[in-house]
Amino acid sequence: MLITDFGQERILFEVVSAFATVGLSTGITAGMPPAGQVVLILLMFIGRLGPVTLGTALALRSRPIMYEYPKERPLIG
Repeated sequence: MLITDFGQERILFEVVSAFATVGLSTGITAGMPPAGQVVLILLMFIGRLGPVTLGTALALRSRPIMYEYPKERPLIG
């Protein structure tokens, strides 16, 4: 908001849309200064990698094993 003259609602919409990688826009991106466009690009990149990284970290974390396999072979017959 400090580097553009657009309203708060339009900027907030652009920022949330960029972070969520939705693809919606109010059309102000082309009129923003290069610094504002870089901020939106970074938000798109973080929004794309953030959920993937979090999901991978939760899926691949080590958990303590709460069970134990038998150590001997059972006798059959």
